[in-house]
Amino acid sequence: MTNEAPNQNKQVAQAGQAGQSTARDDFHPSHYPLISFPDEAWQWFIDACADLEIPVDDSRRAIVEAIYSHLVGVNAWLNLTRITAPADYLKFHVFDSLTVLNLVTAFTQPGDTIVDLGSGGGYPGLPLMTWLPERHWVLVDSRAKKAAFLKEAVKLTPCVTAEAFAFRGREAASACPALHHRCQIVVARAVGQADDLLIDAEALLNLNGVLILLKGQSYAGDEQHRFHHALGRHGFSLMEEQTIALDETDPDRWVVTAIKSEQSPHSTTKKSSTHKTAAKTQNKPKRQTENKPKRQAEKASKRRHHE
Repeated sequence: MTNEAPNQNKQVAQAGQAGQSTARDDFHPSHYPLISFPDEAWQWFIDACADLEIPVDDSRRAIVEAIYSHLVGVNAWLNLTRITAPADYLKFHVFDSLTVLNLVTAFTQPGDTIVDLGSGGGYPGLPLMTWLPERHWVLVDSRAKKAAFLKEAVKLTPCVTAEAFAFRGREAASACPALHHRCQIVVARAVGQADDLLIDAEALLNLNGVLILLKGQSYAGDEQHRFHHALGRHGFSLMEEQTIALDETDPDRWVVTAIKSEQSPHSTTKKSSTHKTAAKTQNKPKRQTENKPKRQAEKASKRRHHE
């Protein structure tokens, strides 16, 4: 995963140089050179996705390469990510984002609104909308320049309804009333403290909407404790916590799901169930979920129909 062919490094370097020579605030994807993924890196990605039963084809490769090239080009003058090597990008941005694809699929239907909160460079939103274009995706970042980048980036995906806005989730009522308490899922990856994100998610989610957090290994401990104690105060119930490793060399990451419920602020949340996901080989991370997301989605769907 870490050994890149010299010509690939040259492509990335040339893209960075092109980005530096491009006018600031120029977010148009066509102004940045296209970078192709090394076959070895793409094969790793195919194998990893296969283990989670995620389909991969040449058309999606072309889309992801376009998204990647745009990111690398703009990243030369706007700080979007530290991860720019093709293999690392596929692993730590795209595949990491797709580890919640099955959850998002289970909890939503075509047309449902899903918000990527604190989207930054567009993750997990851009990969997820590439695989689920029939949902209504909204990428939200508090920084106007990043939102401007995202407005162009979503045009590279097959999701024709995708949007991007600059505001904080908790400001939804005034900044974007169309999203206030109208979203089925809020997903947030590697952004903010979990308990603080509840305030933003509450302003966006409809009743029985689901918050999905992708957290690093540091989540376990104080952050997790604060999150558990804050859930009921903001009208949420804990659904599940899982750990997953992207491969056998990767430390545990957390996928946390909570539902915006009708429980009183003093009610007790569900006890979490933790599942450690270990990889069989470096190239094949084990499937992270079985039937639990489906059962959870069925329960959430019943609640939605009884509103």
